[in-house]
Amino acid sequence: MLPPPAPMPPITEDHLRLLRIFRVVAEEGGLTAAEARLGMERSTISRHLQTLEIKLGATLCYRGPAGFELTEFGQVALKIAIAAGDTLNMVRDELDRARNIVSGDLHVGVADICLSNPRCRVYQAVAAFREAAPSATLHLSIETANALRQGLLERRLHICIVGTAPGDANDAAVRRQTLFPEQFRLYVGLPNGGEPPTMAMLQAQDYVLVTRAGDFRTANLAKRLKLKRRAVALGLEAVATLLAGGGYVGYLPAHYVDSLSHLHRFGEVRGAKALGYTVEFAMATSQIHRLPPSGHLLTALLRQAHPA
Repeated sequence: MLPPPAPMPPITEDHLRLLRIFRVVAEEGGLTAAEARLGMERSTISRHLQTLEIKLGATLCYRGPAGFELTEFGQVALKIAIAAGDTLNMVRDELDRARNIVSGDLHVGVADICLSNPRCRVYQAVAAFREAAPSATLHLSIETANALRQGLLERRLHICIVGTAPGDANDAAVRRQTLFPEQFRLYVGLPNGGEPPTMAMLQAQDYVLVTRAGDFRTANLAKRLKLKRRAVALGLEAVATLLAGGGYVGYLPAHYVDSLSHLHRFGEVRGAKALGYTVEFAMATSQIHRLPPSGHLLTALLRQAHPA
């Protein structure tokens, strides 16, 4: 029989330092992906992980040609690493608050193609944040709606700017506040000019319907238009790229089409006005995890930039 595992020794500063490195590797999904964020070479990161595994007495992750994957113990260790990091950040934040300083890292995720929306004022809030919190570091990423929500739940993101969907009101894990609307219309590309087709012409001319993962509207649209061929796009720029060459039909935000008008010609499908829809974009934060002072500042600035 194997001897029972020894109890954990007291946690030291060295444990915390190695746990921070492990957390970054786990969040990035591998050693190579973590190199830039940590400012370390892969070989150095690997040595640190091996040291941590020896100290903890268990394997944290599988890494190699087959890919990167956390062990069950590694998943527990990641939760502990996140909790420890949050606790240390809270200590720093409270000490800074006592000196009227806002500092630390703030991670914000934004859905794609928001900047070209004339109703979106996120950039104004970001500029005001820069002036109000010069000691804070803002991390901004552009991600899909599903990735943004997952980022909130995993504590990888503090704030998200994302479109709302039916059922979001029942999502007890995420708090949302509406900021601005975005109008979607059914478009085709017109690279050779001419008039856009009618709805009836789409099937006759063998148009391919562009769908996006998790977009229930395009699934319903496929049944209504009776289009047999499909293409799958990840992100709105991917939708626009498919449409631009002709032969594809799909939903795009009206403001985004306007912003591309000097490069590509798109036309709204004739007779499809009733198929358009509006998405309310919201500021989303976690109901479960604590928002740092820098996050409270930015949320207030976002509300000021988007008055009701």
